[in-house]
Amino acid sequence: MKLWRRLNPWPRTPFVTRPAPWTWQRVLRAGLATVGVLTLGTMALGLGGAAYSGAWARAWNLRAELQPIEVQDRRGAPLGVIDHCREGGAANAVPCRESLSVPLTGVSRSFLLAYVSKEDVRFFSHVGVDLGRLPRALLSGAGGSTITMQLLKNSVLAGHFDYDTGRRGVGLVMTRKATEFVLAPLVTAKYGRREILSMSVNSLPWLGIGQRKGIYDAARTVFGVDPADLTLAQSAFLVGLLPAPGRYLVDGQTSPETATARFRWMRQQQLLTLRILRTRELITADQYAEAAQTPLQPRLWRVEYAGGGSDLRVVSATRNPDYRNDPEPVWAMQELVRRELRTGGIDPRRVGRVVLTVDAAAQAALTRRVTGEGATGGRPAGVAEGAAIVDVRGGGIVALSSSTGGNESSQPGRQWAVSALRPVASTVKPLLYSAAFGQGLTQQSTFTDGPTRYGAQAIRNNSGTFLGRAVTVREANARSLNTVAVQVGLGREAELRAVLGSVGYREDTANRSSPALGTYRAAPLTVAAAYASFANGGELCRPHLLAEVYDRAGRPLALPRSGCEALWSAPVAYETFDMLTGAVNDSASHVQFLRPTLWQRLSGRGVPLGAKSGTTDDVRDTWCAAVTPQYAMAVWIGDPDGKASVPTDLYREQTACREIGLLRELPHEVRELSAPAGMVRRGGAAVPAPGVTPENPAPPPARTPALTPVVPMSAGSVGTP
Repeated sequence: MKLWRRLNPWPRTPFVTRPAPWTWQRVLRAGLATVGVLTLGTMALGLGGAAYSGAWARAWNLRAELQPIEVQDRRGAPLGVIDHCREGGAANAVPCRESLSVPLTGVSRSFLLAYVSKEDVRFFSHVGVDLGRLPRALLSGAGGSTITMQLLKNSVLAGHFDYDTGRRGVGLVMTRKATEFVLAPLVTAKYGRREILSMSVNSLPWLGIGQRKGIYDAARTVFGVDPADLTLAQSAFLVGLLPAPGRYLVDGQTSPETATARFRWMRQQQLLTLRILRTRELITADQYAEAAQTPLQPRLWRVEYAGGGSDLRVVSATRNPDYRNDPEPVWAMQELVRRELRTGGIDPRRVGRVVLTVDAAAQAALTRRVTGEGATGGRPAGVAEGAAIVDVRGGGIVALSSSTGGNESSQPGRQWAVSALRPVASTVKPLLYSAAFGQGLTQQSTFTDGPTRYGAQAIRNNSGTFLGRAVTVREANARSLNTVAVQVGLGREAELRAVLGSVGYREDTANRSSPALGTYRAAPLTVAAAYASFANGGELCRPHLLAEVYDRAGRPLALPRSGCEALWSAPVAYETFDMLTGAVNDSASHVQFLRPTLWQRLSGRGVPLGAKSGTTDDVRDTWCAAVTPQYAMAVWIGDPDGKASVPTDLYREQTACREIGLLRELPHEVRELSAPAGMVRRGGAAVPAPGVTPENPAPPPARTPALTPVVPMSAGSVGTP
C-alpha cells in the first residue's frame, strides 16, 4: 500500500474512499439489483424476440392458430382434419399432418394427471411462468419450461430462433426462452389454464409415431384406443415418450439389440412417470403397482416380457411385422385442398370446415387398390402409381390416390395422381379421333393398316406387324393401331395440339414424334377430366376438390367456379363414348376383362364402360383411362423420373386397366347416355345420320390445371398401346 501511495500521482480527495466492506445487507441489495437487471434484460430480449418473430398476433390468436380445418366428404362423413402449420410463412415442429382435436372431457384423467405432474406440476397455480422452477432448472440442467411455454414453442415460435430451424447457439436459445417468458402470461390471461391445457394435449408433437401430433393421434396410433380409454400404464408410457419421441420408431432393419435397448428406455421413462405420480400422491400404491406390472404391447412393437409383478422385465423387443398405420384420407390431399383454397382467394387460416367432392367409400376402395391391397396385388419397390376418379357432372374429384412401392404417397411432390406429368401414350387417341369426328370423319371411316411414316420416322404397331387391310377407326382404336392414328393426325395436327393444350396436357418439346402417339404429358387427374368430357355432352369441367367452405364461425364462404366449357359438340362426344365402349366389348378388344360379369349385370352394375390403355415404347409408363355415364377414371403406373421400366408382370397383366374395374363397383345415379339428335346406329356403332356433319366448337383457351404443380419433366418416348 505504501508503494502504491508513492506511485500514485493523484492527491487524495474526499471523493475517493476505500471500498465498503461486504455485509449481508449489501449482498442482498446487489443480488436484488442483479435479479432486476436480468429480469429487465430478459423482458427486453423477449419483447424484441416476439416482435422479430411476429409472435404477438399469433399468440393472441393462439386458439385459431391451432384449430385445424375439419374435412368432410360429399355425404358429410369425416375425412380427418388439416392444420395450418405452413400457412403465412408459419412453421411447426413437425410437418403438416392431420390432428383431430378432442375436448379435455374426452381425454383420460390418468393421462392428464401424468402429463401435468411430470411436465408442470404447478401448472394450475402460476401465470404461465414458474419462477420457483427456474433455480432448480439452472442448477440441475433440467428444463424450466412450463406447459404454456412448451405450447408456444411448438406453435407460434416453431421455425424461429433455434427450434425447427437447424440453427444452434446460446443466444438463440436465450432469445426463444425470453420470448416464451414474455408471451406465456399474456396467453394465460386471455385463455385460462383449462383452455391452454386443452390446446397443449391436442398439439403435442409425437415425432416418432408417423409424424402425428395430439393426444387423439397418439392414443390411436400407439395403442389403438380413444384418448378417453387410455389406462394409467398407457398414459405413463405416452408421457414418457415426450422427451425423445423419435425413439419409438423401429423398422425391420433395426438390430434386435438396438430395438430392445430402445424399448427398455421407454419402459424406464414410463416407470419414472409412475414414480412421480406416486411421490406426489396423485395415485395410490395399488394403482402404481398395477400400472407398473402391466406388460404393454404398443402396436408398432412386439415385446417379450419375463417375470411378473414388481419383477416384470423386458427380455426382447422388435418391430411388429403385422403393423400398419394408414393415414386418414385427407392426409394425402391436404396440400391440394390448401392450394385450391388459395387459388380461390381464400386464406386457409380463415377456414373452419370444408366439404369435399370426395366419396369416402370410393376413396378407401381406390387407396386399397393403388397400395396393392386389392385384386391387383402388391407393388414392387420403386414402382409409382397414381389414380384419379372424377364425376363427369361438374368435375368434382371423387377419389384420388397415389403410392410408391405399395406405400401411400402423401407428400405433395409425390402425389402422382396430380403431379406425375408423364407421356400419355395411346390414351391420347380418343381425343385425336374426337377432333377428327368434328371434321367429317366417323368411327366407321376406314384406313389401311400398313407401313406409315411421320416425317423420317417409320411408325410401327405394338405387335410389330401390320394387318395389311382396311380397318375402321373403331377397330383401330380397339386394337390401338399407331399407323391409323398417325394417318388420321397428319392433316389435323394443329387441331389436336389445340385440344391437348385446352385440356391441360403439356407439350414435350424434346420429343419430335407425332402428338397422335401420346407425346404430350399429363397427370392422371388431367386425363380423367379429359375423358369425362365424352360423357358430359362434350363439356370440359376443370377438376376440383372443394364443394363447400365455411369459416370458423360456420358462415359459408363463396367459392369462385370457372364453370364448364364446350370442348366437343354433343354428337362427337357421344360417338367417342360409344367408340370407347367398343374398345371393351368388341371382338378386337384387348381389355375384355372389363366387360361386366353375369353377377354385375344381375346386380345392376353392368353400366356402359369405355376404356383405352396406353404404354410408352420404353415401357416406363403404362396407362389406362375409362369413362362411364357418371364417372371418368385414369390410372398411371411407372417411374416418375422416367428412368426405369415398369415390371414385366404389371405390363403384361395390364394392371392399370384392371384397376379400372373399380368403376363398376361405384353407385351410379346416371346409368345410360341418351343419343343426341342426329345420331343413328349403323353396323353396331353410333354415327351421324346421313346428311349430318357435327362440328366441334373452337377449343377453350389453354390452361394449366389448378391442382397440378409445376415439376421437372424427364425425357420421354412415343406411345404404344
